[in-house]
Amino acid sequence: MHKVVWIIVGLSALLTGLWLGWPATKVPATPAPLAQVVPVAAKPATPAKLKPLAAPTITVTERLPEPVSRSFKLIASAYAAELEYPAYARPLYADDNHLLNPNHYIVQSVPLTGGASAAIVLDKYRFSYPEPVTVSLQVSGLQVNDVSVQLHSEQNNQLLGSETMLSVALQSDATQNAGQHWQAELNPEVDWDGPLQVSVSFSSNGKQQTLKTGIVYSYPVATITGVGASRGAGSDMLIPVHIDVKKAGYYRLRANLFTAARQPLAHLSVTEKLAEGEGKLMLRAYKGVLRQQEGPFILSSFILEKRSAVPGELTRYGDSEQSEYLLEYFSLSQLTDEPWQASAEEQQRLQFLQQMAEQ
Repeated sequence: MHKVVWIIVGLSALLTGLWLGWPATKVPATPAPLAQVVPVAAKPATPAKLKPLAAPTITVTERLPEPVSRSFKLIASAYAAELEYPAYARPLYADDNHLLNPNHYIVQSVPLTGGASAAIVLDKYRFSYPEPVTVSLQVSGLQVNDVSVQLHSEQNNQLLGSETMLSVALQSDATQNAGQHWQAELNPEVDWDGPLQVSVSFSSNGKQQTLKTGIVYSYPVATITGVGASRGAGSDMLIPVHIDVKKAGYYRLRANLFTAARQPLAHLSVTEKLAEGEGKLMLRAYKGVLRQQEGPFILSSFILEKRSAVPGELTRYGDSEQSEYLLEYFSLSQLTDEPWQASAEEQQRLQFLQQMAEQ
């Protein structure tokens, strides 16, 4: 029994010794986890307040194209010349055809086939009741027949009159390409008023052709009955014009002043409101336009018009009992030498034009 115990004890000691003497197995140490660095967005530093840089000064000089600049120079020069005289009294010269003949009808020739031409010819452009309207047709290089004229209102196309035109022999009718002259006279009615259309129709080589033009016909809304004696006021010669007003309103009168030898001196104008009945418009002739002339003078080429009071209203016209009136001698000593002075607005406008001309 004791042997068994000792054997067990010995085996236990032997096993214990073997276990203690056996080299320990090296287990690799688990590395400690590395600290993870999480990037943190850096707080932006508040920039120091800097003074803003001053914007650089850039000078840009724009120049107008030469043709435009030249046009402004011409306009500025013409406007400066206008400001030398008042608007109511302008110098008048022999080549001022549109002012010397304000009621002139401009003939326009219309080309036809084969080199031929035709034109409507009128005595004037504006007519006053009861003046007849004489219409002529001039044809060159073409034989025509069945010539007639019609008159329509431009406002409603109403037929106002119609006449057959008669041939009038000309000295050149002997040649093959002689000109032909046809004429007719239209007698007016009281209701002829406003812009009218003149239509001339004719036949040639089996074809019907029509030429058209326009005139103005009016029943006079006022009539010039006379001119009073002139008098001086400052640097102006005042010319009173007496008018019989049939319809009240704003009236503009334009007239030309001539020497007794019919040399043009001045174009005069005035605009005033007139009541119905006997009225007066005062024309003024600035001393500078009289050119040292003291008369006698002739006042003529009247255009008397009643201005439209509202948009769309037609301008109406008046007439004169005489085509011209004689003004007696007038001493220039009655007038002062006060120079004409343009308004501040006119001077600013001239300055602007001159500045544009210099660019």
